[in-house]
Amino acid sequence: MAMWIILGCMAFIILAGSARGRGGVAFADVTTLVMLFGLIALADLVLSRFTDTGDMAWTVAALLAGGFAIDALYGLMAPERQRRRDQKLRQLMHRRRRA
Repeated sequence: MAMWIILGCMAFIILAGSARGRGGVAFADVTTLVMLFGLIALADLVLSRFTDTGDMAWTVAALLAGGFAIDALYGLMAPERQRRRDQKLRQLMHRRRRA
């Protein structure tokens, strides 16, 4: 079940980004999400050696994908506020590179 939620969220992220005319940003978000899934899988692999993790990795991955999908929906509903947030993040990253 979690796999379908994750795939649906990823598809929604790409569709929402394409509808806004920012398909590249959507694919970057999906790529970031896939890398986070890899980190979750690695953490689950290590933690499962010591304790029973059950389906916790799937649950965390589904919640994370849902968060990214909500962010994409927010970008559709309030593109100007999303643009301001992106500019602030860009400025923050630019300052960190200089330091």
